[in-house]
Amino acid sequence: MITETFSPPDIERLVRIAGALADTPAAADLSETDRELATRAWAEILARAAGRSAPAASTVLGPRPGQQVWLLRMWTNHEDSTVPYATEDAALAELASHARSSWDNLYGEPGVPDQPPTDDRETVELYYGPDGDARPSEGYSLHAEDIVRPQRSRILPLNFAFPTAAEADALNRAAVFHDADDEGPGCMEVVGVLTFAYLDAKDSVVRISVHLDSADADRIVRPDGTVPLQVVVEDTVVLDDGPGRAPHPTVLEELLAAADADQEAAICTAAVAAGLMWCCPACEWTNPRAATCCEGPDCRKAKPSDSGQPALPPGPVPELEGPR
Repeated sequence: MITETFSPPDIERLVRIAGALADTPAAADLSETDRELATRAWAEILARAAGRSAPAASTVLGPRPGQQVWLLRMWTNHEDSTVPYATEDAALAELASHARSSWDNLYGEPGVPDQPPTDDRETVELYYGPDGDARPSEGYSLHAEDIVRPQRSRILPLNFAFPTAAEADALNRAAVFHDADDEGPGCMEVVGVLTFAYLDAKDSVVRISVHLDSADADRIVRPDGTVPLQVVVEDTVVLDDGPGRAPHPTVLEELLAAADADQEAAICTAAVAAGLMWCCPACEWTNPRAATCCEGPDCRKAKPSDSGQPALPPGPVPELEGPR
């Protein structure tokens, strides 16, 4: 095999080069199999840079919202590479290490000390210049970038079976809590499902956010790519996508999806009269029955006790609750 002629560090660098290609136009020239392999390599690189476990072969473990890596591009006359780092300091440390090992290149230049400074940032600026391009044959660029989950298909078992009671208990006990940091709030992770609960000062609400794109495909993802989900607030089920209901939409949702503007207004009027929806008296936005306050733009008026008023033509209607 070709790999027998390369050392482990060389193979590691080749994998990083291939991974970096997955996020460039050059990937279009690769075969589908090679693009998939390069994408897996890039996902692995980002996961390791962010200090997370590597994604499994059947699914990609999505990063927490707002997480970033620092992409360091270094070039010389002989190579041009881009490598991700978890923090800016880590990337600067790599740059400073290279600068110190090549400090003799600055011998005799005015204002340059005989020995490199101990501070990484100062070392980098002296060696590369304030803009990173002072050297005639080498340079660098460094910027932060949000981690984006690679858009690829997940391998899902066709013989889906939800975990048994014993399996579910073991998986629940293996739940992990991720502490809050400067990039986002804390969350709980169970079989890849991330649940955030935090105070949203902008809207003055306690926000519950559930992220399913990283759910364990081998355990809780159905063949249609969905996750059976039930949301309960104060003993009231506000969303139920369990086996008895999924994956079929409600009749009301199907009617609204197929309706034109005039038909939608008539359907909403009938839904309000039937108690399946309610119309905000302040902004006239049509809301699903489960909503306790108006979901219209810039409106959070509480749901009135008597919500049977006729509906005017609504704005976009969120996920609804209704008869089968």
